[in-house]
Amino acid sequence: MPEWVGAIIAFVYGTAVGSFLNVCIARLPSDESIISPPSHCPKCQTKLKWSDLVPLFSFLFLRRRCRYCGAPISWRYFVVESVTGLLFAGTWLRYGLSVDFFVFAAFISALIVAFAVDLEHFIIPDQVSIIGVVLGLIRDAAHWAVGDLNLVRIPFPGSEQGFLIPPSVAGIVVCGGIFYLVAVVGYYAFMPKDPADRETYEGAMGGGDVKLAAATGSVLGVVPALGSFLIAVILGTILGCTLVAVRSLRERKGLPWRTEIPFGPFMVAGAMIVILFSSELRALWDVWVKFVTGR
Repeated sequence: MPEWVGAIIAFVYGTAVGSFLNVCIARLPSDESIISPPSHCPKCQTKLKWSDLVPLFSFLFLRRRCRYCGAPISWRYFVVESVTGLLFAGTWLRYGLSVDFFVFAAFISALIVAFAVDLEHFIIPDQVSIIGVVLGLIRDAAHWAVGDLNLVRIPFPGSEQGFLIPPSVAGIVVCGGIFYLVAVVGYYAFMPKDPADRETYEGAMGGGDVKLAAATGSVLGVVPALGSFLIAVILGTILGCTLVAVRSLRERKGLPWRTEIPFGPFMVAGAMIVILFSSELRALWDVWVKFVTGR
């Protein structure tokens, strides 16, 4: 099958998955079931027909409005379906028909939910992290089954060889452990001095970020996951500085501006960049190392 045909199929399938992700994004923050009740208009509660749920086309055909009550439909539905389709197509072009394609496509789906929910509600559903951890274990099991699993060697006192563990387990422990340590240190470092403020204090980093880090480590492995976190920090720093500058300008005009942004969306962006551009990033890193070392 030609590569471009596979990419088109992946895109179409991705838009269908994106339609389901919209349900997850809308319901998970309030602990609603993602299965029941069936899809319905949030305003008039009318059950939607299949013709109302065709990815992308229904949104455009209905002109962003409910067929039954005329209530506007959020652009998020169209954006999520489009982005999911494009990311699935990009993942296919990178990995083709392989275990990695299915694992990364599923993880990307979970990451899209994490991105949207964290951006709006400042929480990352535990379901996302659990799915990521399981996907990493499945990926390792699949590679082990075909004899293509590179185990991670862990040094152990009294042993010259140490012991070997799957990359997913190493990623969970190392990445989750690093973020947990950062969360604990940040919690005490930024704790308010006023006892009254401590009652509502939740720390500098949420537990959802720690769990998402463990999930990312499980799927990507230690080194790629750490690279994705570095990308997340760079992106967060750039956007954070930009928002601070914009807030300063707006405050001079007496206009309010929200500058609080969760870290989860940047972690999601970093992970997706690593998944789609791992080879290019590795080559870029090699160039940087040669430049720094002069070799």
